[in-house]
Amino acid sequence: MWHAIGVLRALPEGASVARRWERDRDAFTYYHQTFGEAYPQARVDSPVRAAKRLHDLERAQDAYDAQRAFDDPLVMAEHRLSGQAFGGVVSECDPARLDETGKRPRLRPHLRVRTDDPVRLEPGATVCNAARPALKGKVVEIGDGSVLVELTGGMGRKLSPEPGSVPGVGDGVCFTSLTDGSFGAARFPDREDTPWTHGGPPEEYVPTDEDAEEDWS
Repeated sequence: MWHAIGVLRALPEGASVARRWERDRDAFTYYHQTFGEAYPQARVDSPVRAAKRLHDLERAQDAYDAQRAFDDPLVMAEHRLSGQAFGGVVSECDPARLDETGKRPRLRPHLRVRTDDPVRLEPGATVCNAARPALKGKVVEIGDGSVLVELTGGMGRKLSPEPGSVPGVGDGVCFTSLTDGSFGAARFPDREDTPWTHGGPPEEYVPTDEDAEEDWS
């Protein structure tokens, strides 16, 4: 057991670990600072609170799954096998391509990636670069062992890409539909506006002396 622990401790931490640690630390600090300013945690959440809690947990799980795949090539390999990611070599590249169909031209480089992976993404699917998730794009076409990707973000704000931001011909790349933060925030009604389908507005909680005798174990 101690040998296994030693091996694990010798492994470098994932690139996203520090960011998750900071978020968890901030959440704990906020909970600690506001603990005495609100009612104790109810044993059963109200409908709105339960929906918010579930949504927060699903967002956290979605973000963790994406970050874990970005950090670990073996985890990303599972998504490549399932068709939700593809890796290969850039065979064609047009880094200065502009989309001039709108009012203003936009930088939209094209990359063609040769791949042997079983790609199951549809044209129009949003993808990002596994090595640099800020580099985003969309799938334009799939066929003949290649995928054409149109880059849409992560290259700077000018009409020419920042040096090194666009992979070149011969570069190995991996694109995936996993995106950290793709699970957007949702809007929930106020407690007083709980719909009738979920029991309507709950009764106002009034603390009593009997609450202290409740068995929470």
